Amino acid sequence: MSKNRIIFGMVVIMSLVYMSGASATTFWVSGKINKILAGQYYGGCMLYLDKSIGNNCPANGWVSLDCKGLFNDKSIETGKKKFASALAAAQSGKSIGMVVNDLNKVNGYCVASRVDVYY
Repeated sequence: MSKNRIIFGMVVIMSLVYMSGASATTFWVSGKINKILAGQYYGGCMLYLDKSIGNNCPANGWVSLDCKGLFNDKSIETGKKKFASALAAAQSGKSIGMVVNDLNKVNGYCVASRVDVYY
């Protein structure tokens, strides 16, 4: 095997490894809220949906809203607004939609960057 083929093969393998794990995925998930967590851990607040979040997030329905402002431009107001919208949806029995980024994680759980309430 020639030296050029070996180098080409290494470049192809390194490219595949880089492309498979280095990029963040932003995706949309929707469902009904089954549980709400507010407290000191997991970014200050979390939601448990009636479905799995998916992608590179834990295989359950938990997602952080980042009420401590770890990923939301260092503003806790963004997380609190998402949390207030989620509370309103849960109280009225409405479904929500969230934009989730699987690169932003708090204690292993993905963080939602947007919450919409379906009326």
